[in-house]
Amino acid sequence: MKNTLPFITPVANTTQKPVRRELYDQSITLYEAGKYVEALHSLLDYLNEGARARYGNEQGTEFHIPHGSIVVDIVITPSELSISADFLNLPQKGRVAMLRQIADLNINRLLLARFVKQGDRLKMCYTTALAQSHPHKIYGVLQNICCIGDRYDDEFCAKFGATRCYEPKVKPYPAKTVEYVYEGLQAVGNDTLKAIADYNAVRAYGYSWNVLDTTFYQIAHFANPQGQLANDIDRAINGMDAELPVEELVARGTDFLKKLLATPMEELARDLYYVDKLVSSRRSASLQNMQELLKNVYDDAIASIQQDDYERAVVRMLYIFYEAYYYNDMPSMVERVMSKALKDASGQPMEQACKPLFEAIDNIMKGNIEAAALSSLQNKWTGAGLPNYMKNE
Repeated sequence: MKNTLPFITPVANTTQKPVRRELYDQSITLYEAGKYVEALHSLLDYLNEGARARYGNEQGTEFHIPHGSIVVDIVITPSELSISADFLNLPQKGRVAMLRQIADLNINRLLLARFVKQGDRLKMCYTTALAQSHPHKIYGVLQNICCIGDRYDDEFCAKFGATRCYEPKVKPYPAKTVEYVYEGLQAVGNDTLKAIADYNAVRAYGYSWNVLDTTFYQIAHFANPQGQLANDIDRAINGMDAELPVEELVARGTDFLKKLLATPMEELARDLYYVDKLVSSRRSASLQNMQELLKNVYDDAIASIQQDDYERAVVRMLYIFYEAYYYNDMPSMVERVMSKALKDASGQPMEQACKPLFEAIDNIMKGNIEAAALSSLQNKWTGAGLPNYMKNE
């Protein structure tokens, strides 16, 4: 691979809101002071500021907050906290097979909540004493319920014929945004296939694996897909870590990418939309978390650059940056530094691309974030890959 893959500006940039970590810290402080209801309120504000006013009662004791295709019901009594969410209506045919998989989710996926069958309806439920509603635990319960609801509803509807209890209120991407995502997918995907062909020709399957997995992370980052498309990409990412020979992993991942590239734009559009979310599926990461995540790649990049092996350094840094985006909600200043580096490295020869990527990871590891983030704002990138309709948003 002579040049890096193109950077595609994420379509969700204009809708993302800053994470207010101080609200989470305040929630813990309130809980430790025995102010359990106020602690829960602060936690909800941290997760989705404004949701309490939009979806709660005047007393602040009952909330019905949408998250994708489910609604999370939160009820606070003087002694208990109850969290539940309707999942799906069971189908007339295939319900036994579906219930088997629900039992598996109960054992292996749900942590504290449990699936409960009420007639033909499945719910996820969790109840605890109010005095035991520590914000960290409740955050985990809410995230677990929301992720399971988001991850499996489309799959079970398609596979078993189940029906939704709640039809999500979605805002489809505008036609020009769908076209932008489709063109970005084609650009990144086809360049990836060319790079893989070059690496495979010299049996450099480790490089092929890294580039292919990075591409899956990048597509998820810039397209922000929902529904079954998000599930398919997640499954492809997880499949890259299967215990199989790397050559076979590359072959399977390549097949998925080719199938994705062949998907008509109209079909992709079905899973390209904005929808209300209560809890992010990603981890909330601090600067220290990011430094721990990047350390091994940082050390390897230093060693590679000292040996003039810019290609190895660039491939690994691109991988860890896009992986970080996929699994983490990171501090805004860290995100700015990484985003600026990815833009500056876009489509560049390896040695030239190495400079902004290494400067970014070096600044993050050394904690020089504020100055680097300020520099990224003062020197905004206006690359050719950014469509006109997004430039002023």
